[in-house]
Amino acid sequence: MKKLGEIVTVTMLGKWWREILVTAALLLFGFTSTIAGEQNQSSGRTRAPQNSNLLAEAQSALAQGDPNKAIEILSGHVQAHPKDIPARLALGQAYVIVGQNDQAEAEFQTVLKDAPGDVKALASVGEIYLHQGELDKAERMLGRAAKARGSAPRIRMQWAVVLARLHRYKEAQSALAGLTPSGEPEQRVGFHRLKASVASGLGNPSIAASEMEKALALQPQDEGLTMATAVAELQSDNWRRAASLAELLYTRTRDPQAGLVLLEAQLGIHWDFHNTLELLNASQLEPAEELAFRQRLAEVLISHGEFSASIEELTRAMQLDPNRGDLAYNLALAQFRSGRLDDSLASAEKCRALGDTAELEDLLGDIQETRGDNLPAVRSYQAAVALAPNEEKYRLSLAVEFVRHKSFDAARVVLKQAEEFWPKSWRIQLALGMVEYFAGSDEEASRILVHAAELAPEPETALRYLGNIQMDQASAPAPAAIAQLCEYSGRHPKDGKLQYYCGALLFRRDYVSRDKAHADEILRRLHVAANLLAKDAAPHCQIGRVYRWVERWQEAREESETCVRLDPDSADGHYRLSQIYQHLGAAERSQQEMTLHKAASQRVADENARRDETMKTFIYTIQKEKPDSN
Repeated sequence: MKKLGEIVTVTMLGKWWREILVTAALLLFGFTSTIAGEQNQSSGRTRAPQNSNLLAEAQSALAQGDPNKAIEILSGHVQAHPKDIPARLALGQAYVIVGQNDQAEAEFQTVLKDAPGDVKALASVGEIYLHQGELDKAERMLGRAAKARGSAPRIRMQWAVVLARLHRYKEAQSALAGLTPSGEPEQRVGFHRLKASVASGLGNPSIAASEMEKALALQPQDEGLTMATAVAELQSDNWRRAASLAELLYTRTRDPQAGLVLLEAQLGIHWDFHNTLELLNASQLEPAEELAFRQRLAEVLISHGEFSASIEELTRAMQLDPNRGDLAYNLALAQFRSGRLDDSLASAEKCRALGDTAELEDLLGDIQETRGDNLPAVRSYQAAVALAPNEEKYRLSLAVEFVRHKSFDAARVVLKQAEEFWPKSWRIQLALGMVEYFAGSDEEASRILVHAAELAPEPETALRYLGNIQMDQASAPAPAAIAQLCEYSGRHPKDGKLQYYCGALLFRRDYVSRDKAHADEILRRLHVAANLLAKDAAPHCQIGRVYRWVERWQEAREESETCVRLDPDSADGHYRLSQIYQHLGAAERSQQEMTLHKAASQRVADENARRDETMKTFIYTIQKEKPDSN
């Protein structure tokens, strides 16, 4: 079954939120800002007084809003003086102002032929490319300008803008390093928004929120800025601050997007969201906008487990576009998660009529299995495999279905076929190992689980099953299993369960061989486990056994008493405590424990019952660990 809240065909709201966050950070300065101000210091040329006066006249025309006059003045001049770089820069600036970017680029490129490192020409061409959406070209030019000697901070910021738009966030962060906000409030707001978008892109939502709060402090009445700050706080899980900002904005504007932020913040802090949802449902939207809005609203609800509430939104979206298979799929999944199995099946079958997919067949298998329609469920899982033979998750679903109904031979066949496709998949190996265990082949199960642990990037899941199987075996533990368990527990000293398995299996190994040389190490590990697993009887039971083995009787009694206090149904614990009391001369207490032992023995679950319980745990685990398809 899918993970809680999995909706894979709706546009991800996380991406949508980020778009809101970065939208206003794309252009920090005016398009012609780079070449404004003082003249290029890199030209190194001394101009004649006449030329200087002519250039001053052209710049005065630009300042007075008459770029055509400046073009008229400078065009003839650069024909007569083609090497006059300041004049060509000013002419290029004038062309930019009147929107003749091709002519402007030609002037700047002419400058670069004579002066390849001219900062203002590089930055100006870069800004033209940025304005035209040619981001790669813009990045190359602005990068050269930003790295050149004497470049202004604003050029580095423009370069960072382009890098952020190219999703090269680490480079954008480096470009901004050491810069501080300056200039007019609009420029400082843009600086903080840019830093926020970079931080968001780097996966640092708290830093992004902090930068947005700095921007908002400069313009607290700006509604767009308030919205973006609320989104940033939402992304950093600062639900209360996000709710405060969004509620203020939504109350004033009834903007549905602000309402969505408010809704998600309320869901995040488990506040009553129904009034907000009711207001959002009453929003008057254009038909072209409503479909996307309903999708987003449904996803917000689903992401917080509100499947029932999402059904209405998805149903309304389906009414707006009944031929959308992805909407039918999402509706079927939401209905399934809400326990509305008949409705879910109907929606899934409608989705199938619109176009079948492996993911849909996998969902149909889940629905049919939950309804008790076992044979149709198997067929659906098989159909998923046929539709996507190269995706591991669907073969796992089919194998799990066979395991659920104890068809271990069939599960083994499916997994062996999967093993040929994915020989290094730890999930496949985990499933194979557990199938062998459920089928009664403990030794083969342990061998395969050792291999699964070797393949897994995080082997704890496989090791826990391995430790459990090894503890249940009557024979001595496998050396490879002990090595894996103890090596991992050595690297993870806070994992109490793995410390327990290591210490307990070392004890079983040495007990069989009568080697007491490692008793202190065994006790150390078990005591660590007991401290970490404060309510678990198992470590104390094992410590009691070890102390009895090394004939430290008082300590054996104390630990065994703790064992049966934490687990009164431990028949083995009562039996061993009875023996310890007998050795210590407490005959009456020994007899009491023997009576408790007999009573507990009658309550002990048989081996099949314990394997069935492990099977339930495994089915949950392997479904949770299935690889995502998206």
